[in-house]
Amino acid sequence: MKKIIIAIISLMPLMVMAQSHHDTIRLRQVVVTATQHATTRSEAPSSVGVVDANQMEAASAVNLGQALNYCTGLRVENTCQNCGANEVRINGLGQAYSQILIDSRPVNSALAGIYLLDQLPTALIDRVEVLRGGGSALYGSNAIAGVVNVITREPHTNGASVGNTTSLVGGKAWDFSNSFNASVVSDDRRAGLAIFGHNRSRQPYDHNDDGYSEVGKLKAHMVGFRSYLRTSDYTKLSLEYHNIHDFRRGGDSFDLPSPLAHISEGGEHDIHSANLKWDWLPASGLRHATLFASMQHVDRQSYYGERADNEPMGTAYGYTQELTLNYGALYSRHFDNLWFLPAEFTAGIEHTLDRLKDYTLDSPDTLHQHIGILSGYLQNEWKNSSWSILVGSRIDKHTMIAGPVVSPRLNVRYAPGDHLTLRVGYASGFRAPQVYDEDLHVGAVNGELYKITNAPDLRMERSHSFTASADLCFHLGSLEADLLVEGFYTGIGDAFVNELVFDDTASGYMHYERRNADGAQVMGLNVEMTLSPIETMRLQLGGTWQRSLYTGQGKEWAEGLYERRMERTPDLYAYLTGVYTPMRGLQLTATGTFTGPMLVYHNGDEIDKVSTPSFFDLSLKASYSIPFGERTMLELSIGVRNLFNSYQRDLDSGPERDAAYIYGPSLPRTLFAGAKLAI
Repeated sequence: MKKIIIAIISLMPLMVMAQSHHDTIRLRQVVVTATQHATTRSEAPSSVGVVDANQMEAASAVNLGQALNYCTGLRVENTCQNCGANEVRINGLGQAYSQILIDSRPVNSALAGIYLLDQLPTALIDRVEVLRGGGSALYGSNAIAGVVNVITREPHTNGASVGNTTSLVGGKAWDFSNSFNASVVSDDRRAGLAIFGHNRSRQPYDHNDDGYSEVGKLKAHMVGFRSYLRTSDYTKLSLEYHNIHDFRRGGDSFDLPSPLAHISEGGEHDIHSANLKWDWLPASGLRHATLFASMQHVDRQSYYGERADNEPMGTAYGYTQELTLNYGALYSRHFDNLWFLPAEFTAGIEHTLDRLKDYTLDSPDTLHQHIGILSGYLQNEWKNSSWSILVGSRIDKHTMIAGPVVSPRLNVRYAPGDHLTLRVGYASGFRAPQVYDEDLHVGAVNGELYKITNAPDLRMERSHSFTASADLCFHLGSLEADLLVEGFYTGIGDAFVNELVFDDTASGYMHYERRNADGAQVMGLNVEMTLSPIETMRLQLGGTWQRSLYTGQGKEWAEGLYERRMERTPDLYAYLTGVYTPMRGLQLTATGTFTGPMLVYHNGDEIDKVSTPSFFDLSLKASYSIPFGERTMLELSIGVRNLFNSYQRDLDSGPERDAAYIYGPSLPRTLFAGAKLAI
């Protein structure tokens, strides 16, 4: 390692002297998540990861979850052997500590988030921006680990495309995915409309031939649009809307209705989401104001249950409705000089409402969750080509918390030259208590009647996050490269835990109370390298080493037994992507993820701790584009996911299996072929 460091230092003068006229490593991409206004990645005060449409297409990602596999510091983890629920984990913390935004708006609730990664198709997405650590200072509750901001497609040019990807999962189950995109822009560019659609149908897949699915049945479609109208020379009105209809089911007996199966878990979702935004940008360009309103309505009919042989029919039906509204205003003002540097001042106010109603036939209780959050935000960034000093604070009044919560933020960027950028940052955050969250779903997938209430003295979780990074961009001949090394630490106080207070063995009804434990600490190192040795090749490698630990004696995982390690958090995980274009029209792609050993719990006759093996999931793809005239292009592709069939080998089997005992890649070896026609 010492010799490698000396070699890099000795080459730095040559790297700094060389120049490049292209940006294959995409440091000039415009991002909005780091500051809530547009800036380039290289000048952002904190590191922002980006997965754009080209990267998603190269990886043949059909949904958000597959796209996030190739972003440093992120892992997508399958958490249910039956219904296929999954979650994103940022810097070693679960999805409950992350905020998933649609066009910078926090309308995705805990209910919508259970299957969100699988439900959002890439046909909807222009790019995904990821802010790791300290997101609460910008976006409020539950953004302790970070923020995933899904930016939907905006119309830029006239064109259309239609595509299909057909996959064969494990040599047994077919998965058909179809997408459509079209956009039209007026000649004077004062109006534009983009429409998108997606349809998917997947057969259930049974890996160990026990009659119960490891990958559930899925039928889903999405339609939507994004449009804009320039109402004057200085104002712009934007509207985005999409509807997702999703039916999924896991278990057995797929030829029978759910109540007649031994195990059936899943449901039918109808989700409506909309974003309305009005922007004012006067001719001077020094000021910018935005009014916005967003909504999401989720209608879910679910069935999470089991039927014994002596029962004629199961009754584990549930019904959930949720409405989330977010609206407010944002104002920014640019100063050519404010005291000592040019500056960008930002102020905003927003209000979020969430109304949820949930009940099941098996339980007499109906859950009502009403949450309101009134938030204000102030930020000032002093900035030039070398320095960026950002000071900001957010205040939230949450109906589940007695007083207002203040979340400050400080970020400093220093670029001593054109090729090196140093960043340090601090942000505090919080996670508010709520009745309905992912824990209820975990209980449901194990066939339990499961109730959670908050302890009378329950306090919010509080966090403090620190980051420090060095970003070296260098050119050596035709080689263009970027190396990012980022250290992170997050300390959480009063961490939430669920403790059993009532268990009726005969009925299977359990009552848990959410209480405060000591806390948790997460620390680690992210490393990302992007290389472009020639213009026709781009390589990206990212890896994370980290430790996620409970403080004090840890989490009680069985009676009288405690564990400090957090489950499902490997100490080491990594990814790679490589795209090579050896000749015009031909593109070769390799993508892969590595997951090191991690702790999981297995609930059999008794609860066991299991250390999982390592997994390496490698995918290969070849695509060829055939032009027809000046505007029409047909792209054909073929490939294989999980080439080495790196898949869990000790899956539970039978109706009494622990559905939450699943880990590793979500799919076995899968062959796929695709076609896309663009005009």
